[in-house]
Amino acid sequence: MLNIDSLDRGILSVLRDNGRAPYVDIAKAVGVTERTVRTRMRKLEEEGVIRGYTVREAGIGLSALIRMKIGAGTEIGSLAGEFAGWNGVESVYEISGDADLIVIVHVDDTAGLRNMLDKMWMAAPGDISSTQTELVLEQY
Repeated sequence: MLNIDSLDRGILSVLRDNGRAPYVDIAKAVGVTERTVRTRMRKLEEEGVIRGYTVREAGIGLSALIRMKIGAGTEIGSLAGEFAGWNGVESVYEISGDADLIVIVHVDDTAGLRNMLDKMWMAAPGDISSTQTELVLEQY
């Protein structure tokens, strides 16, 4: 099992926002030296947590697709725009079909996913008719 601590999570969070962030910028963001960031990133690469030019996590964290049905009369674009600005939200798509929106999220664990869902429901009481959440098992 991988030993990922809060510093590693902080580095991964910065890389999620900008996969090309320089070591010095990452170090400033997480409050350590550039050398520490280089060492930690090398370890994350060797352990397979970072598996490519962009960050792809394995063994930690949780990615999910949240399909959302929006109630009649709700401005979908405004709601989508609000969600899109939240930490942990990668993207929001307005779609056709049974759902109105798909929100792609990255959280630490199932508790983080539950918090994200609660936050969505609280941000739009009465506007969300239903949600269906699908967990990402593997990214290729």
